[in-house]
Amino acid sequence: MQKKTTSLPIIHATLATLLLSLAIPVLAHEGGTSTSPKDNVTIQDSPAEIGIEFNGMMRITQFEVTGPDGPVPLGGQPEGDQVERYFVKPSDILSAGEYQVSWRGLSDDGHMMSDGFNFSVDP
Repeated sequence: MQKKTTSLPIIHATLATLLLSLAIPVLAHEGGTSTSPKDNVTIQDSPAEIGIEFNGMMRITQFEVTGPDGPVPLGGQPEGDQVERYFVKPSDILSAGEYQVSWRGLSDDGHMMSDGFNFSVDP
């Protein structure tokens, strides 16, 4: 007669936990933690700056703002440095309407990231 082994489920659970703990850092990427203006908010005046803060280092490769009159000229373009925050000033006062911000960059681990946010200016 063979003895039943009760340690096999414990070994499986331990291996599963170990594999999961190794995989979590692979899934974690830098992403935006806050934006200015805040996402989906309506502001009363043209913003002094538009930007985003990240939860890690990011090399911004593209940052665009589009509004009711088309692309918004910005007082600066990405310079290729790794940053934890990226903010630019609109070259002109923004008119009333809805604006979309889109960005793209390389996270610290080399993965391409992209996202965006929206805001509105109320007259």
